[in-house]
Amino acid sequence: MENILYAINLVLHILAAVACAAAPFYQLRMVNERGKHGRAIIYGYDQSIERILSVQPRLCFAFIVVLIVTGFAFPVIYYAFHGHWRETSSLALVAFTVKTALVCGGFSIVLYGMLKIDPKVQALFARIKPDEQPPKELLDEFWAWRAKRKFFCKICFWLAVAILVVTPLLRFY
Repeated sequence: MENILYAINLVLHILAAVACAAAPFYQLRMVNERGKHGRAIIYGYDQSIERILSVQPRLCFAFIVVLIVTGFAFPVIYYAFHGHWRETSSLALVAFTVKTALVCGGFSIVLYGMLKIDPKVQALFARIKPDEQPPKELLDEFWAWRAKRKFFCKICFWLAVAILVVTPLLRFY
């Protein structure tokens, strides 16, 4: 029974980790591709991008919650079947500390994106009309907030990569 619970937890943990790491990767690809078309608004294209990018932080938030819950479930499952905590090496404790800090950093960025950046980008985009280019001031502000979102997306991507690199240390050491 322990192996079944561990395997189910591991599958959920891996799926959430892959989804969490893939999201900023594909967001960056999409944003970089959009950047090739200049600063003029291409309304249908930009609207599509905004629909996708406005949902993504909420999905990442959910994936991070799943990662936290399933991450802490590993030692709990062991404890439930063995009555004590598994002994770990100093390397594993350092890896756990680093991973926890990285997850907290990613969680903070996602919250900032959901609560600050995305509402601002969406409010600015709502002021853009489909059949005309916005005034320069609105366009400049819109692109500045998009650039900020891209910057934090890059950080999230590299945090996710770092988490994926550190994670195996927890299992084998």
